[in-house]
Amino acid sequence: MSADVRLLVRVDDAGSSWSSNIGCLRACSEGIARSVEVMMPCSWVAHAATLFNAQPEIDIGIHLALTSEWDAVKWRPLTQAPSLVDEQGDFLPMVMPREGDVRPCLADVDWSIDEIANEFRAQISLGVAMFRSVSHVSSHMLKHFKDFDPKVGEVVCDLCHEFGLADDAYGYGLPRFEGYPKFLRNAAFRTAGFMDHLAGLSRGTYIFIDHPAVNSPELEATGHEGYEDVAADRSTCLETLVSVALKRKIDDLGIELISYRDL
Repeated sequence: MSADVRLLVRVDDAGSSWSSNIGCLRACSEGIARSVEVMMPCSWVAHAATLFNAQPEIDIGIHLALTSEWDAVKWRPLTQAPSLVDEQGDFLPMVMPREGDVRPCLADVDWSIDEIANEFRAQISLGVAMFRSVSHVSSHMLKHFKDFDPKVGEVVCDLCHEFGLADDAYGYGLPRFEGYPKFLRNAAFRTAGFMDHLAGLSRGTYIFIDHPAVNSPELEATGHEGYEDVAADRSTCLETLVSVALKRKIDDLGIELISYRDL
């Protein structure tokens, strides 16, 4: 295995729950993650800031969000954005339609580019004010907002330039390392699959993205139709990312773990 293999392990959805905040922190402090994405419209952002500002070596990204996908917990824009919300004032469940999913999505409504620009500016402004180690932005619920609409991609690019942040390297072509079978809820199998796939990597820089969380009654209540086992999935993700065997395998293969700041 070449020493030139680099792996960026990114963990998403900090700020969305206590469970996600603790899971993302543990994935970095005890495991192989190096970058954490924070969702600024969510209710646990202040808790996330307290945790991560105490460890400024952990790289932070502003996880730009226009959706509120769970059934039992919702979040709303930071700004007045009537074209981006449902009749209760919450973000819609999805940005773009997915096969077999009939929930409302932003693509099907008459959204305003100005409202998106104002909302993203508010999320980034609050993020850099609250977190010490912000280096970049990323997109929640899709690869990059330019894939939703090029005009929205231009808004993100302009805001990144204005705030001195990097635009998401994954959205601009950094290859994704799949790691393990997506729907397998077993840490031993996930860890074994992750290690097997690592051994097959050729020279280059890759990104792995997942959503670790600690199990809790809060996490057990999180879900939507088609994804009811959120707690089993995300707690198993955390178990995998903190696996001693996985960390040893990465060392043995000479893989360098990096953050967005290292790109």
